[in-house]
Amino acid sequence: MIIRIEVSDVDLEAMECGSLEEFEEQIRNQLDNGVVTSDGGAGADWMVDYDLEVIKVD
Repeated sequence: MIIRIEVSDVDLEAMECGSLEEFEEQIRNQLDNGVVTSDGGAGADWMVDYDLEVIKVD
């Protein structure tokens, strides 16, 4: 699975991220650990392997 996220400088600033790398790290952490299923599992427990593409837009 490919997860593609388009993010602008305004978005990065609003989320208090200084770089695309920092944003990608936070998103990956949320996907892997922050998503909780109804039975208490983490995203990493039920989600298939994924590639994360973070693209900067204007």
